[in-house]
Amino acid sequence: MIIAYYTALVLGYTLDGERIVTRFWLDSYEQCIEAMDHLEPMYDYIAENVATDNRIFMWCDKTSVRSATPLKPKIRPNSLLPPTSAHFRKAEMNGVST
Repeated sequence: MIIAYYTALVLGYTLDGERIVTRFWLDSYEQCIEAMDHLEPMYDYIAENVATDNRIFMWCDKTSVRSATPLKPKIRPNSLLPPTSAHFRKAEMNGVST
């Protein structure tokens, strides 16, 4: 089972000596990583035009609080099972002799 935890995307920088920290709350660490990719242009803009001493950071801070009920992974076909007659029929249709 996969358990998701609330995660904060933390963005911080300094503006005229004042430390600014912003948190964007997301449902999972994976969402945070994806959001970070989308925020890259904003990060670059702040670093080049706003942050007065070029001290800027962005990271994902996962909590210990579950954000949803556990997710069950999708059942995948097991290739170790013996082939069925359907496998042989499909092979014959593709010109493979059994």
